[in-house]
Amino acid sequence: MDVFIRTMYGDPPPPKRGKVGESTVLAGELLLGVVSAKQIAETADELSSGTTPYLTHDLAVSVALKYFKDPVWIPKLGTAQLMARVTVLEWFKEGKVARLFVESFEDVLYKTYKR
Repeated sequence: MDVFIRTMYGDPPPPKRGKVGESTVLAGELLLGVVSAKQIAETADELSSGTTPYLTHDLAVSVALKYFKDPVWIPKLGTAQLMARVTVLEWFKEGKVARLFVESFEDVLYKTYKR
């Protein structure tokens, strides 16, 4: 995990600077309101308390990905995943999310939803 963090954020990695509240809102938008704000906030808090020094949009992508790949949520998120892929790509083009997060997000969604 340390190698991944250093690849994403440099060596040494910066201190945590992602805004959890904003990440929660962004993840909710990616999930098109299908998952409750409370569940999303709990996931964002859990992920942000780990060792990865997420940026705001990186955290939002990671939170959303947790639900997009969860078998319980897959049947409910088919439409949302299409819109989320477009949004995350736009964020990448705007420099808001790291390339490795985008690549992982797209790879997981492609394999999960076969689209």
